[in-house]
Amino acid sequence: MFVTVLLYISFGLLTSVIGVIIDKFQVEYNVSLTIAGLLPFAFFLAYGLTSIPFGIAMDKYGAKIVLVLGTLLMSVGSFLFYFSNNYLVVIFMVFLVGVGVTAIQIAGNPFIRELDAPSRYTANLTLIIGIGSLGYAFSPVLVPLIQSNGFTWNTVYLLFGIINAVILVLLVIAKFPEVSLNEEEKIDLAQIGTLLKNPIIITYSLGIFLYVGAEVGVSSYIVTYMSKVHGVANDSSLWKPGTLLNSAFPSATALVVGLFWFFQAIGRMFVSPLMKYVGEKRMFVFHSFGTVIVLVVAILGQANTALVAFALTGYFTCTSFTSIFSAAINSFDKNHGTISGIMGTAIVGGAFFGWLTGYVGELANMKWAMVLNVLAFGYVFLLAVLGKGKLDVVDNAESTL
Repeated sequence: MFVTVLLYISFGLLTSVIGVIIDKFQVEYNVSLTIAGLLPFAFFLAYGLTSIPFGIAMDKYGAKIVLVLGTLLMSVGSFLFYFSNNYLVVIFMVFLVGVGVTAIQIAGNPFIRELDAPSRYTANLTLIIGIGSLGYAFSPVLVPLIQSNGFTWNTVYLLFGIINAVILVLLVIAKFPEVSLNEEEKIDLAQIGTLLKNPIIITYSLGIFLYVGAEVGVSSYIVTYMSKVHGVANDSSLWKPGTLLNSAFPSATALVVGLFWFFQAIGRMFVSPLMKYVGEKRMFVFHSFGTVIVLVVAILGQANTALVAFALTGYFTCTSFTSIFSAAINSFDKNHGTISGIMGTAIVGGAFFGWLTGYVGELANMKWAMVLNVLAFGYVFLLAVLGKGKLDVVDNAESTL
């Protein structure tokens, strides 16, 4: 379990770092913002292409094989990113890392269903992903910290390669418990066509597509937005030069990206136990509405207001993914593995919105680009209010008490 938690933290590091390297990649290789937007596109395209294949592989070969393969891809992709000097190769390496991250998530998530009663699935999923998401928070501040110590920005990928190589060794030698999947948890290719016609699957898959898309569209472009809209350079700190805090956090915008993910992680761990008392649906409605409001404030506000609002956007996203995912799963008595595969594939929304935000930002301006993300989060709020998926599921044992 310890190694699995390390894997979740590791893929968090690799996911959120994209938010602070887009502008550096653009300058380093002298490419347009639209081309730089291919970084999140490549990363999240991996989910769309490999979620179901990895699910099938796990059914056939077991979780450990898939986890080892995923960790190997994350490590190799990180090393080759660092040693590459061609922007097309770098983009492909980001895709390779994304494939590895997809493998880790597809193989790791089934453990969560075995930890507790079905009624606690949403809360447990929220809590465990929240712990792993701490990696998301630390990654953005590493890049400016590394640069302030005289290293190039892409050195962070050398560090990630080493981290994953160590985890790979630990994973190979670890005694890994086999995950026994029920038939309902396995992917049934014959059922995909039928499920894709179901209104619940359609609306909640679209919810995952738009939610992840907007999450990527916001977090990946905070640095670019603050630079282009408010003129806040990515090497501008909130503290005076020479101070300890300036040394630790030399970039205000990178810090906000880190806080976006940190608040999301803390929010998940805080909200998880409250779901039992307040209700999963109520928490989903409240937080999805809050996401829309604070992002609008970020767009309309001045520089300091925008920085705070972007960070708070991360907190308010804390329930959306797990609520959408589990509401879809809970709505069916079987085919959970197939539904999970479909939901995992819908994460490809991060690829399209990640690229579209950059494209619109270059074509018009970054404020209009962020409006796209507001509209996507608006759909998630409507899904929270009007969606027919099942939340607040009660165990039969609990219902008789």
